[in-house]
Amino acid sequence: MAHLGLGEATVEHGVDDARVAIVNLARGFSLETTPRQAEKVADFGAVLPRGSRVFIAFIPGEQPAAILALAGRLLAEGMVPVPHIAARNLASAGAFERFARDLHGVGVRQALLLAGGASHPAGSLASSLELLESGVIEGLGFEQVFVAGHPEGHADVGPGELAAALGAKNEWARRTGVPATIVTQFGFDGEAILAWAQAIGAAGNRLPIRVGVAGPASLASLLKYAKMCGVNASMTMLAKAGGRLIQLVGQSTPDGLITDLATQRQGWSELVRDLHFYPFGGFERTAHWATRLSLGAITLHGRNAGFTVTN
Repeated sequence: MAHLGLGEATVEHGVDDARVAIVNLARGFSLETTPRQAEKVADFGAVLPRGSRVFIAFIPGEQPAAILALAGRLLAEGMVPVPHIAARNLASAGAFERFARDLHGVGVRQALLLAGGASHPAGSLASSLELLESGVIEGLGFEQVFVAGHPEGHADVGPGELAAALGAKNEWARRTGVPATIVTQFGFDGEAILAWAQAIGAAGNRLPIRVGVAGPASLASLLKYAKMCGVNASMTMLAKAGGRLIQLVGQSTPDGLITDLATQRQGWSELVRDLHFYPFGGFERTAHWATRLSLGAITLHGRNAGFTVTN
């Protein structure tokens, strides 16, 4: 009878540990969509587990009515809608309060507050901190808020201003008792993301972190969106992300990044708790991949060599 060598046993044990860590990180995943993208999904309840968080992007030019309608639909189909409330897209403080009140009225209890991508504010509001400090969110009874995080920095906001804003958001959550979580821009370098999480933790951040991850997509799509969002996405960085990023005909999956985050986060920052998927390769495709991952339907290629999601 052949005997399992000590080295082989150690590797097998390491792979088992990695599997548990990966599934634990993925279990509470969320996704993002837009009203236009959502039109292509016949039934969210058929492609996602009941109770999944679906963030609704509020891009410049979008109408609040479209966000409201999609939030109501998501609730009806068993999802937890998390609409973006973008300060720069709103005409006034009054418009913000009406929008927040309307969202609450259809059953929304969670929201992502952010400045928004508009280069010129539509009104007097310009930052998420203004929305938080208005008193509207806690006054209406929202139960969870999310705020944006930028592991690679922000093109229009300096490091000092970002740090001060994050400190103020921590203080707001402490003062109001409303749970707040950071949702990051997507990235490709797990070590850099964890180093950022560790650095803001050392500076006093206590908000848990939901790391933004690009879902399965073509490399061309990743590069296009990364350029639009100001993310460092050179071909060298994409290759460094590891795993099976380049497969089939230029297709990519974030298994290497997720493996790095899951297996190394305890040594860097235990505030990293969950994943948030940006479905650049299609919502249903990403939903299927993320759901199977969260259920543990994966084949690992070694402790730190990525994995394949199985059907």
